[in-house]
Amino acid sequence: MRKILICVLILLISCNVLHAEEDLTGLSLEECLELALINHPSLRRAKSSTRDIKAQLESLKANDRVKITLTGSANYSGTYQYWDDRTHAENLSINATKLLYDTGKNKLQKQIRNESIQGSIETERNTQITVAANAKRAYYDLVLKLLNRDVEREKLNNLEQHLKTAQGFYDVGQSPFIDVTKAQADVATAKVSLLKAENDILVSQEALKVAMGTDIATPFNVALSTKLLLPQPAEDFEKLISTAFNDRPDYKKLQHDYKGGELSVKYAARTNAPTINGSMGSSISKREGSSAERDYTVGINLNVPVADGGAEKAAVESARAQLEQVSADIEILENQITYGVRSAALSLINATDRVKSSETGVKYAEENLLLAQGRYEVGVGDAIELSDAVSSLASSRYTYYQALYDAQTARADLDEALGHLPPEIEGKI
Repeated sequence: MRKILICVLILLISCNVLHAEEDLTGLSLEECLELALINHPSLRRAKSSTRDIKAQLESLKANDRVKITLTGSANYSGTYQYWDDRTHAENLSINATKLLYDTGKNKLQKQIRNESIQGSIETERNTQITVAANAKRAYYDLVLKLLNRDVEREKLNNLEQHLKTAQGFYDVGQSPFIDVTKAQADVATAKVSLLKAENDILVSQEALKVAMGTDIATPFNVALSTKLLLPQPAEDFEKLISTAFNDRPDYKKLQHDYKGGELSVKYAARTNAPTINGSMGSSISKREGSSAERDYTVGINLNVPVADGGAEKAAVESARAQLEQVSADIEILENQITYGVRSAALSLINATDRVKSSETGVKYAEENLLLAQGRYEVGVGDAIELSDAVSSLASSRYTYYQALYDAQTARADLDEALGHLPPEIEGKI
């Protein structure tokens, strides 16, 4: 299923490349997020880390099981001169050993690994959230660059129309030549800005490919989405912070690390604890000229360390120091979560307010441009007024699109700060 989905998405990208730039169909935000969460290498790395810890746990479980060893040997001896005088002996033995008692050290190690596994699973989840947030920000950065290119195209089109009008008025003697030269200069500047905007799109496409973990060789389009998905009123900061403490995978991971650290202190304190092993074996051997001999052994081995040169004390101190580090990491992350949630919520509130204000500004700038064009065409306006109106409209659109982008990235920041996947993908992976 995973391979099929990747192939479908890559095919969709390839098809979009064949269309002209004016065709704004392309990868949607949801498709970009799905591709990132399927294909990004950091997710494979996180999953491999969990597999490694699970394998370590299985190795510890093996210590509690019976171990059986089968040994066989055959020896031949003789002289070079008289090979017929050689003798031979054969031996076959089987031995079984079992750990009977180790004061719970192996059990503690398994508990430590279990905490590590749970922490690694939380790391996988946190990696998903980070990858999705980065992909969403990269997607909207590309959307912003595409919208900015459209602004530059509109600006260039308005200035070229103005140049034609100015040239026509000059030809009939209604305006000075300086209006024509200024319009020509404005058109040339607008063309340079358009080239830069088109290059910015290519750069943003590369950034989105990295965020999705893909290696698509050709440029591609995305669906131009300016849809705002806003959360419930974000003024209740304390509730948001409480949600983050409950949901953040990296915070949960540190909780598991702390539990594992407490267990590690207990394990270190049992460095010199006695161990008891049981063994049982049987063997059969035969030498040339004699009958086969059968033997068996049953034994219990008690190992009691007497002096370790301070190794246990050092191990306990090291485990306690590592536990203190985790405790400090938890406190640091708590402060970061509090700041991150408050900052993202405030940025989201500010950005949504700016979207509303800047949208009104665009309407006024459009009306102002129409008035300036009308005034110039009837001879009561001047070229500078019209040029300023064109620039003002472009600036207003830039401000509006930037506010949209800021709102979307603030939403992505808030979701990440809360420990949530973007709502566009939540529940689908």
